[in-house]
Amino acid sequence: MGDYTLLLAEACRGKGMTCHTLGLHDPQVEGRVEDGHSLCLSPDLPWKERLHAAKEWLDLLNPDWISLQFVPYAFHSRGLFRNFLNTFPQLLQNRKLHIMFHEIWIGEFPGSPWVQKAVGFLQKRYIAKLLETTKPRFVNHSCAGSQVRLQGAGIDSSHLPIFGNVPPVEKANPREFLELMSHAGLTLSLDERSEWWFVGFFGSIHDDWQVEPSLAPILEAADQLGKKIAVLSLGRLGKTVRKWEEIRKYQENKVKWVEIGELDPEDMSLCLHGLDYGLTSTPWDLVGKSGAIAAMVEHGTPVLVSVEGGTKDAPLVIGEPYRQLIHRADKGLRDALVSGLPKASPRESLSAVADLFVEQLNENEKEVA
Repeated sequence: MGDYTLLLAEACRGKGMTCHTLGLHDPQVEGRVEDGHSLCLSPDLPWKERLHAAKEWLDLLNPDWISLQFVPYAFHSRGLFRNFLNTFPQLLQNRKLHIMFHEIWIGEFPGSPWVQKAVGFLQKRYIAKLLETTKPRFVNHSCAGSQVRLQGAGIDSSHLPIFGNVPPVEKANPREFLELMSHAGLTLSLDERSEWWFVGFFGSIHDDWQVEPSLAPILEAADQLGKKIAVLSLGRLGKTVRKWEEIRKYQENKVKWVEIGELDPEDMSLCLHGLDYGLTSTPWDLVGKSGAIAAMVEHGTPVLVSVEGGTKDAPLVIGEPYRQLIHRADKGLRDALVSGLPKASPRESLSAVADLFVEQLNENEKEVA
Protein backbone atom coordinates (compact mmCIF):
# COMPACT_ATOMS: atom_id res chain seq x y z
CA MET A 1 0.00 0.00 0.00
CA GLY A 2 1.37 3.41 -0.95
CA ASP A 3 2.89 5.90 1.48
CA TYR A 4 0.43 8.60 0.39
CA THR A 5 -2.58 6.53 1.42
CA LEU A 6 -1.10 5.40 4.73
CA LEU A 7 0.10 8.88 5.72
CA LEU A 8 -3.17 10.56 4.74
CA ALA A 9 -5.14 7.99 6.74
CA GLU A 10 -2.91 8.50 9.76
CA ALA A 11 -3.29 12.28 9.51
CA CYS A 12 -7.08 11.96 9.29
CA ARG A 13 -7.09 9.75 12.39
CA GLY A 14 -5.08 12.45 14.12
CA LYS A 15 -7.93 14.85 13.37
CA GLY A 16 -10.50 12.64 15.07
CA MET A 17 -11.73 10.61 12.10
CA THR A 18 -12.12 6.86 12.15
CA CYS A 19 -10.10 5.80 9.14
CA HIS A 20 -8.99 2.42 7.78
CA THR A 21 -7.03 1.39 4.69
CA LEU A 22 -7.72 -1.45 2.25
CA GLY A 23 -5.18 -2.76 -0.26
CA LEU A 24 -6.99 -4.90 -2.85
CA HIS A 25 -3.87 -5.68 -4.87
CA ASP A 26 -0.86 -5.32 -2.58
CA PRO A 27 2.23 -7.08 -4.00
CA GLN A 28 4.16 -6.48 -0.77
CA VAL A 29 2.15 -9.04 1.21
CA GLU A 30 1.42 -12.74 0.97
CA GLY A 31 -2.17 -13.88 1.30
CA ARG A 32 -4.19 -11.77 3.72
CA VAL A 33 -2.56 -9.39 6.22
CA GLU A 34 -4.74 -7.51 8.70
CA ASP A 35 -4.00 -5.23 11.63
CA GLY A 36 -6.01 -2.74 13.64
CA HIS A 37 -6.33 -0.19 10.85
CA SER A 38 -5.76 -2.03 7.57
CA LEU A 39 -6.43 -5.04 5.41
CA CYS A 40 -3.97 -5.94 2.65
CA LEU A 41 -4.73 -8.62 0.07
CA SER A 42 -2.13 -10.18 -2.19
CA PRO A 43 -2.54 -10.28 -5.99
CA ASP A 44 -1.81 -14.00 -5.68
CA LEU A 45 -5.33 -14.44 -4.27
CA PRO A 46 -8.12 -14.85 -6.84
CA TRP A 47 -10.22 -11.73 -7.34
CA LYS A 48 -13.31 -13.59 -6.12
CA GLU A 49 -11.58 -14.39 -2.84
CA ARG A 50 -10.35 -10.80 -2.46
CA LEU A 51 -13.86 -9.48 -3.15
CA HIS A 52 -15.34 -11.72 -0.46
CA ALA A 53 -12.69 -10.73 2.12
CA ALA A 54 -12.99 -7.03 1.34
CA LYS A 55 -16.83 -7.06 1.46
CA GLU A 56 -16.81 -8.90 4.77
CA TRP A 57 -14.30 -6.41 6.23
CA LEU A 58 -16.16 -3.34 4.93
CA ASP A 59 -19.52 -4.64 6.17
CA LEU A 60 -18.02 -4.97 9.63
CA LEU A 61 -16.67 -1.40 9.55
CA ASN A 62 -19.63 0.08 7.63
CA PRO A 63 -17.80 3.27 6.59
CA ASP A 64 -19.64 6.44 5.55
CA TRP A 65 -17.09 7.14 2.81
CA ILE A 66 -14.79 5.11 0.59
CA SER A 67 -11.82 6.99 -0.86
CA LEU A 68 -10.28 5.30 -3.88
CA GLN A 69 -6.61 6.26 -4.33
CA PHE A 70 -6.36 5.32 -7.99
CA VAL A 71 -3.29 4.36 -10.01
CA PRO A 72 -4.04 2.20 -13.12
CA TYR A 73 -0.68 0.43 -12.96
CA ALA A 74 -1.28 -0.68 -9.39
CA PHE A 75 -3.64 -3.36 -10.75
CA HIS A 76 -2.01 -4.46 -14.02
CA SER A 77 1.46 -4.19 -15.58
CA ARG A 78 0.00 -2.45 -18.64
CA GLY A 79 -2.45 -0.35 -16.67
CA LEU A 80 -5.45 -2.32 -17.93
CA PHE A 81 -7.47 -2.74 -14.75
CA ARG A 82 -10.45 -4.74 -16.01
CA ASN A 83 -10.56 -7.16 -13.09
CA PHE A 84 -10.52 -4.29 -10.63
CA LEU A 85 -13.21 -2.51 -12.64
CA ASN A 86 -15.46 -5.55 -12.36
CA THR A 87 -14.75 -5.99 -8.64
CA PHE A 88 -14.64 -2.55 -7.04
CA PRO A 89 -18.25 -1.38 -7.65
CA GLN A 90 -19.49 -4.40 -5.71
CA LEU A 91 -17.80 -3.05 -2.58
CA LEU A 92 -19.63 0.28 -2.51
CA GLN A 93 -23.17 -0.81 -1.55
CA ASN A 94 -24.46 2.78 -1.76
CA ARG A 95 -21.57 4.15 0.32
CA LYS A 96 -20.37 7.61 -0.62
CA LEU A 97 -17.31 7.51 -2.89
CA HIS A 98 -14.37 9.82 -3.49
CA ILE A 99 -11.72 9.15 -6.16
CA MET A 100 -8.20 10.59 -6.18
CA PHE A 101 -6.59 10.15 -9.60
CA HIS A 102 -2.87 9.93 -8.93
CA GLU A 103 -2.53 8.89 -12.59
CA ILE A 104 -4.98 8.70 -15.47
CA TRP A 105 -4.67 7.39 -19.02
CA ILE A 106 -1.52 7.61 -21.15
CA GLY A 107 -1.05 8.32 -24.85
CA GLU A 108 -2.31 11.90 -25.16
CA PHE A 109 1.07 13.63 -25.14
CA PRO A 110 2.14 14.93 -28.57
CA GLY A 111 4.16 12.29 -30.39
CA SER A 112 3.06 9.43 -28.13
CA PRO A 113 3.89 6.02 -29.66
CA TRP A 114 0.94 4.12 -31.10
CA VAL A 115 1.22 1.47 -28.38
CA GLN A 116 0.71 4.13 -25.71
CA LYS A 117 -2.20 5.59 -27.66
CA ALA A 118 -3.83 2.17 -27.90
CA VAL A 119 -3.33 1.41 -24.21
CA GLY A 120 -4.47 4.91 -23.30
CA PHE A 121 -7.63 4.51 -25.37
CA LEU A 122 -8.58 1.45 -23.32
CA GLN A 123 -7.58 3.08 -20.02
CA LYS A 124 -9.74 6.10 -20.81
CA ARG A 125 -12.72 3.85 -21.59
CA TYR A 126 -12.20 1.93 -18.34
CA ILE A 127 -12.00 5.16 -16.33
CA ALA A 128 -15.20 6.42 -17.96
CA LYS A 129 -16.85 3.11 -17.08
CA LEU A 130 -15.55 3.33 -13.51
CA LEU A 131 -17.06 6.79 -13.09
CA GLU A 132 -20.33 5.80 -14.75
CA THR A 133 -20.70 2.70 -12.58
CA THR A 134 -19.64 4.13 -9.22
CA LYS A 135 -20.85 7.76 -9.47
CA PRO A 136 -18.34 9.33 -7.04
CA ARG A 137 -19.45 12.36 -5.04
CA PHE A 138 -16.26 14.18 -6.04
CA VAL A 139 -12.98 13.60 -7.88
CA ASN A 140 -9.48 14.93 -7.20
CA HIS A 141 -6.38 15.35 -9.36
CA SER A 142 -2.78 16.15 -8.37
CA CYS A 143 -1.21 17.81 -11.44
CA ALA A 144 -1.82 19.94 -14.52
CA GLY A 145 -1.60 16.99 -16.92
CA SER A 146 -4.50 15.22 -15.19
CA GLN A 147 -6.44 18.44 -14.67
CA VAL A 148 -6.38 19.34 -18.37
CA ARG A 149 -7.14 15.84 -19.64
CA LEU A 150 -9.93 15.15 -17.17
CA GLN A 151 -11.50 18.50 -18.03
CA GLY A 152 -11.17 17.71 -21.74
CA ALA A 153 -13.03 14.44 -21.16
CA GLY A 154 -15.84 16.26 -19.36
CA ILE A 155 -14.84 14.97 -15.91
CA ASP A 156 -15.14 17.51 -13.10
CA SER A 157 -12.25 17.38 -10.64
CA SER A 158 -10.54 19.57 -8.08
CA HIS A 159 -6.95 19.74 -6.85
CA LEU A 160 -5.74 17.84 -3.80
CA PRO A 161 -1.99 18.33 -3.30
CA ILE A 162 0.64 15.66 -2.87
CA PHE A 163 2.78 15.88 0.27
CA GLY A 164 6.33 14.74 0.93
CA ASN A 165 7.22 11.74 3.07
CA VAL A 166 10.32 13.26 4.70
CA PRO A 167 9.21 15.43 7.66
CA PRO A 168 11.47 18.50 8.00
CA VAL A 169 13.63 18.37 11.14
CA GLU A 170 12.95 21.32 13.41
CA LYS A 171 16.54 22.55 13.60
CA ALA A 172 18.89 21.67 10.76
CA ASN A 173 22.50 22.01 11.86
CA PRO A 174 24.73 22.83 8.85
CA ARG A 175 27.62 21.00 10.51
CA GLU A 176 25.61 17.77 10.45
CA PHE A 177 24.90 18.28 6.75
CA LEU A 178 28.61 18.74 6.04
CA GLU A 179 29.37 15.57 8.02
CA LEU A 180 27.01 13.65 5.72
CA MET A 181 28.78 15.18 2.71
CA SER A 182 32.14 14.15 4.14
CA HIS A 183 30.96 10.54 4.50
CA ALA A 184 30.03 10.67 0.80
CA GLY A 185 33.45 11.96 -0.26
CA LEU A 186 33.12 15.77 -0.25
CA THR A 187 34.84 17.30 2.77
CA LEU A 188 34.29 21.00 3.45
CA SER A 189 34.72 23.26 6.45
CA LEU A 190 31.84 25.41 7.66
CA ASP A 191 33.68 28.48 6.35
CA GLU A 192 33.94 26.93 2.88
CA ARG A 193 30.21 26.17 2.70
CA SER A 194 29.34 29.63 1.33
CA GLU A 195 31.64 29.03 -1.64
CA TRP A 196 29.46 26.18 -2.90
CA TRP A 197 26.05 25.64 -4.42
CA PHE A 198 24.57 22.27 -3.56
CA VAL A 199 21.99 21.20 -6.14
CA GLY A 200 20.43 17.78 -6.14
CA PHE A 201 17.96 15.15 -7.22
CA PHE A 202 15.77 13.29 -4.78
CA GLY A 203 14.96 9.82 -6.09
CA SER A 204 14.98 8.54 -9.66
CA ILE A 205 16.01 10.43 -12.80
CA HIS A 206 13.96 9.93 -15.98
CA ASP A 207 15.80 8.85 -19.11
CA ASP A 208 14.61 11.89 -21.07
CA TRP A 209 16.23 14.41 -18.69
CA GLN A 210 18.94 16.30 -20.56
CA VAL A 211 21.97 17.36 -18.54
CA GLU A 212 23.33 20.13 -20.82
CA PRO A 213 20.30 22.48 -20.99
CA SER A 214 19.52 21.80 -17.35
CA LEU A 215 22.93 22.42 -15.79
CA ALA A 216 24.51 24.91 -18.22
CA PRO A 217 22.59 27.95 -16.85
CA ILE A 218 23.52 26.94 -13.30
CA LEU A 219 27.21 26.66 -14.21
CA GLU A 220 27.14 30.03 -15.99
CA ALA A 221 25.59 31.71 -12.97
CA ALA A 222 28.02 29.96 -10.63
CA ASP A 223 30.99 31.13 -12.72
CA GLN A 224 29.72 34.70 -12.59
CA LEU A 225 29.35 34.55 -8.80
CA GLY A 226 32.50 32.55 -8.15
CA LYS A 227 30.61 29.54 -6.81
CA LYS A 228 31.59 25.89 -6.98
CA ILE A 229 28.95 23.28 -7.85
CA ALA A 230 28.12 19.95 -6.20
CA VAL A 231 25.34 17.81 -7.68
CA LEU A 232 23.87 15.33 -5.21
CA SER A 233 21.84 12.19 -5.78
CA LEU A 234 19.62 11.66 -2.73
CA GLY A 235 17.57 8.54 -2.15
CA ARG A 236 17.13 5.41 -4.23
CA LEU A 237 18.05 5.60 -7.90
CA GLY A 238 16.58 2.19 -8.64
CA LYS A 239 16.57 1.34 -12.34
CA THR A 240 17.80 4.84 -13.23
CA VAL A 241 21.28 4.27 -11.83
CA ARG A 242 22.57 4.09 -15.42
CA LYS A 243 21.17 7.56 -16.08
CA TRP A 244 23.10 8.87 -13.08
CA GLU A 245 26.28 7.22 -14.32
CA GLU A 246 25.70 8.86 -17.72
CA ILE A 247 25.07 12.42 -16.53
CA ARG A 248 27.82 12.47 -13.89
CA LYS A 249 30.39 12.54 -16.69
CA TYR A 250 29.20 16.05 -17.59
CA GLN A 251 31.72 18.82 -16.77
CA GLU A 252 33.64 16.62 -14.34
CA ASN A 253 36.31 19.30 -14.03
CA LYS A 254 33.72 21.84 -12.83
CA VAL A 255 31.10 19.73 -11.07
CA LYS A 256 31.53 17.54 -8.01
CA TRP A 257 29.10 14.63 -8.38
CA VAL A 258 28.10 13.08 -5.04
CA GLU A 259 25.93 9.97 -4.64
CA ILE A 260 24.33 10.02 -1.19
CA GLY A 261 21.82 7.19 -1.59
CA GLU A 262 19.26 6.14 1.00
CA LEU A 263 19.28 7.64 4.49
CA ASP A 264 17.03 7.55 7.53
CA PRO A 265 14.34 10.28 7.49
CA GLU A 266 16.20 12.66 9.81
CA ASP A 267 19.45 12.54 7.83
CA MET A 268 17.54 12.84 4.55
CA SER A 269 15.83 15.93 5.94
CA LEU A 270 19.25 17.39 6.81
CA CYS A 271 20.33 16.85 3.19
CA LEU A 272 17.16 18.42 1.80
CA HIS A 273 17.68 21.39 4.09
CA GLY A 274 21.25 21.62 2.85
CA LEU A 275 20.32 21.91 -0.83
CA ASP A 276 20.51 25.35 -2.39
CA TYR A 277 18.47 24.20 -5.39
CA GLY A 278 16.56 21.07 -6.28
CA LEU A 279 16.74 19.36 -9.67
CA THR A 280 13.96 17.25 -11.13
CA SER A 281 13.34 15.27 -14.29
CA THR A 282 9.58 15.57 -13.71
CA PRO A 283 7.90 17.55 -16.53
CA TRP A 284 6.28 20.91 -15.80
CA ASP A 285 2.75 19.57 -16.22
CA LEU A 286 3.38 16.74 -13.74
CA VAL A 287 5.07 18.81 -11.02
CA GLY A 288 2.10 18.40 -8.68
CA LYS A 289 2.21 14.59 -8.65
CA SER A 290 5.85 14.29 -7.61
CA GLY A 291 6.45 13.30 -4.00
CA ALA A 292 10.14 14.14 -4.47
CA ILE A 293 9.33 17.72 -5.47
CA ALA A 294 6.89 17.93 -2.55
CA ALA A 295 9.64 16.87 -0.16
CA MET A 296 12.06 19.49 -1.52
CA VAL A 297 9.65 22.42 -1.41
CA GLU A 298 8.47 21.43 2.07
CA HIS A 299 12.11 21.98 3.09
CA GLY A 300 12.01 25.44 1.51
CA THR A 301 14.20 24.49 -1.46
CA PRO A 302 13.68 26.14 -4.87
CA VAL A 303 13.19 23.48 -7.57
CA LEU A 304 14.34 23.93 -11.17
CA VAL A 305 12.12 22.27 -13.80
CA SER A 306 13.74 21.74 -17.20
CA VAL A 307 11.33 19.30 -18.91
CA GLU A 308 8.34 21.00 -20.52
CA GLY A 309 5.96 18.05 -20.70
CA GLY A 310 3.19 17.29 -23.17
CA THR A 311 0.42 19.64 -22.00
CA LYS A 312 0.32 22.85 -24.02
CA ASP A 313 0.28 26.01 -21.88
CA ALA A 314 0.06 23.90 -18.74
CA PRO A 315 -0.61 25.85 -15.55
CA LEU A 316 1.54 25.30 -12.47
CA VAL A 317 -0.46 22.95 -10.25
CA ILE A 318 1.03 22.48 -6.79
CA GLY A 319 0.05 23.49 -3.25
CA GLU A 320 -0.32 27.27 -3.05
CA PRO A 321 2.40 27.85 -0.38
CA TYR A 322 5.01 26.26 -2.68
CA ARG A 323 4.30 27.93 -6.02
CA GLN A 324 7.01 30.54 -5.46
CA LEU A 325 9.60 27.76 -5.18
CA ILE A 326 9.02 26.22 -8.64
CA HIS A 327 11.12 27.74 -11.45
CA ARG A 328 11.46 26.92 -15.12
CA ALA A 329 15.02 26.15 -16.22
CA ASP A 330 14.71 28.38 -19.29
CA LYS A 331 16.70 31.20 -20.87
CA GLY A 332 16.07 33.47 -17.91
CA LEU A 333 17.36 31.01 -15.31
CA ARG A 334 20.99 32.22 -15.32
CA ASP A 335 20.01 35.80 -14.54
CA ALA A 336 17.51 34.64 -11.94
CA LEU A 337 20.20 32.59 -10.20
CA VAL A 338 22.62 35.50 -10.27
CA SER A 339 19.97 37.73 -8.71
CA GLY A 340 19.17 34.99 -6.22
CA LEU A 341 16.28 32.54 -5.85
CA PRO A 342 15.54 32.67 -2.12
CA LYS A 343 14.78 29.64 -0.03
CA ALA A 344 11.64 29.57 2.10
CA SER A 345 10.96 28.52 5.64
CA PRO A 346 10.32 24.76 5.93
CA ARG A 347 6.62 23.94 5.94
CA GLU A 348 5.19 20.43 6.23
CA SER A 349 2.00 19.99 4.20
CA LEU A 350 0.49 16.66 5.32
CA SER A 351 -1.71 18.23 7.97
CA ALA A 352 -2.93 20.94 5.58
CA VAL A 353 -3.74 18.36 2.89
CA ALA A 354 -5.66 16.27 5.42
CA ASP A 355 -7.61 19.39 6.45
CA LEU A 356 -8.48 20.10 2.81
CA PHE A 357 -9.49 16.48 2.23
CA VAL A 358 -11.80 16.48 5.27
CA GLU A 359 -13.25 19.83 4.17
CA GLN A 360 -14.04 18.42 0.74
CA LEU A 361 -15.66 15.34 2.30
CA ASN A 362 -17.87 17.58 4.41
CA GLU A 363 -18.79 19.75 1.44
CA ASN A 364 -19.91 16.67 -0.50
CA GLU A 365 -21.67 14.96 2.41
CA LYS A 366 -25.19 15.72 1.27
CA GLU A 367 -26.89 13.52 -1.29
CA VAL A 368 -26.45 14.78 -4.85
CA ALA A 369 -29.80 15.73 -6.34
